[in-house]
Amino acid sequence: MRAAIWFLTLFSIAVALAIGAQHPGGLVSIFMSGYRIDVSINFAILLIIVGFVLLYLSIRAISVLFDLPKVAKRWRLQQRERLTHECLLSALEQLMTGRYVRSISYANQAIESADSLVNLCEDDVSTPKYMTQLIGLAHLIGAESAHALRDFKTRDTHLQSLLNKFPTPGLTSGFEIREASLITAARWSLSEADPLSALAWLDELKGGVARRTLTLRLKLKSDRLAKHQKAALETARLLNKHGAFSDNAAKGLLKSLCISSIEDCNEPEQLKQTWRMFNITEKSLTDVAIQAAERLIKLKGDPQTALAWVSSVWENLINKTASLSTEQTERLIKTLSDILKELGPDKTWLAKVDHARASKPTDPYLQFLSAMVCMHNGLWGKAQQLMQEASINLSKPSMKKQALLTLAELALQRGDENEANALWKKIALMS
Repeated sequence: MRAAIWFLTLFSIAVALAIGAQHPGGLVSIFMSGYRIDVSINFAILLIIVGFVLLYLSIRAISVLFDLPKVAKRWRLQQRERLTHECLLSALEQLMTGRYVRSISYANQAIESADSLVNLCEDDVSTPKYMTQLIGLAHLIGAESAHALRDFKTRDTHLQSLLNKFPTPGLTSGFEIREASLITAARWSLSEADPLSALAWLDELKGGVARRTLTLRLKLKSDRLAKHQKAALETARLLNKHGAFSDNAAKGLLKSLCISSIEDCNEPEQLKQTWRMFNITEKSLTDVAIQAAERLIKLKGDPQTALAWVSSVWENLINKTASLSTEQTERLIKTLSDILKELGPDKTWLAKVDHARASKPTDPYLQFLSAMVCMHNGLWGKAQQLMQEASINLSKPSMKKQALLTLAELALQRGDENEANALWKKIALMS
C-alpha cells in the first residue's frame, strides 16, 4: 500500500511538471553590466533549485571535511574499546582453562587499554558507561588468577586497586563489583584457613547482599571454622529458612551446631542460657537433649533441670513416638541413670521405670535402668536380680561392663568379696 501511494505521488509531481513546462507563465529578466538576459520562469526555477542543491552539497562537504579529525578520533576510541573487550574476554577464557599467567597478562592489558580509553575521552558523555565495571572485572579476574598461583602480592594489589576505585558501596556505578570483590576475598581467606579475616570481609557487606544465600554459606563456614557456634547456629537457621538445605541436611547441621554450642559451655548457667537459645525443633532433637543433660550433670548442675530436658526423649522411647537407635538408647539410659543417682531416692521415677520395664520385661536397657533406680532407692535385692538379667542380655561391651561393675558394688555391700573379685576379673578380661 505504501509503495502504491509513493508511486501515485511521484506520478502527480511528474504530471504537474510536464504541464508547467508546456505553459510557461512568463519571463525572468536579468540585468547585469548593461546586458539583459531573458529566461523563462521554468528555467529560472530550475536554476534556483540546482543552485540550492549545489550550496547544500558544498556546505555538507565542508562540514564533513572539518569533522574528519573527530571521526578519526572516534574510530581510534572504537578500536581501543574493542581491544579492551578482546583482552577481557581472553583473560576470562584463560582463567577458566587454568592458564593463570596468561590470564593475568590479558587482565593487565585490559586495564591499561581501559585506562587509556578513559583518558582519551574528553568528557563523561563520550566515555562508555560500563567502563568502570569493565576495569573492575579485569582487576577481579587478575586477582583470582594470582590467587590460584599463590601470588598473594599481585592478588592483593589488584584487590586494593579495585576497592580504591569503588570506595563507597551503593553510591557509585558498578557497586556490584565491590560486593563481588568482598565475597571473593572472604572465599580466599577461607581457603587459607583464616576465618577471622573472612568474617571481616563479610562484615563490610551491607544491605540485602549480607543476607544472600552465597554470603550466608560463607559466613556459616567462617563461624564454624572460628568456633563461633552460636553465630553459626543463627546463620544456619537463616539458610534453612531460605531453603538452602534439604530437610535431612538441615537437621544434621542444626544438630551438630547445637551439640557444639553445648560442648562450649563450661558453667551450668551458661549451659542453661544456651538451651534457652534453642528453638522448639532443636530442643526436640534426641542427640541434642541427651547431650545437654549429660553436659549439665558433668558440670555439677541441677539434676532436676537435666531430667526435664531429657524427659521428652524418655517419653519417645516408652511410647515409641520416635525411633531411637541403639546408641541413642544406650546414651539415654546412662544419662537417666546418672541423673537419678544425683537426685537420690525418688518414688515417682521408681514407679515410672518399673512400669516401663513391666511393659517390656525382656528389654535389657530397661532392666539396667530399673536395677540402677532400685539401687538408688535402697532396693538391693531387686537391683541385683535385675542387673544380673541385664548383664546377660546386654550386647554392648560398655553397658555390659557397667552392669558388671554395679554387680561388683552390690557384692561388696553384701560383704561378698570373692564374688566382687570374680566380677572384676571378668571385666578385666573383657578389656
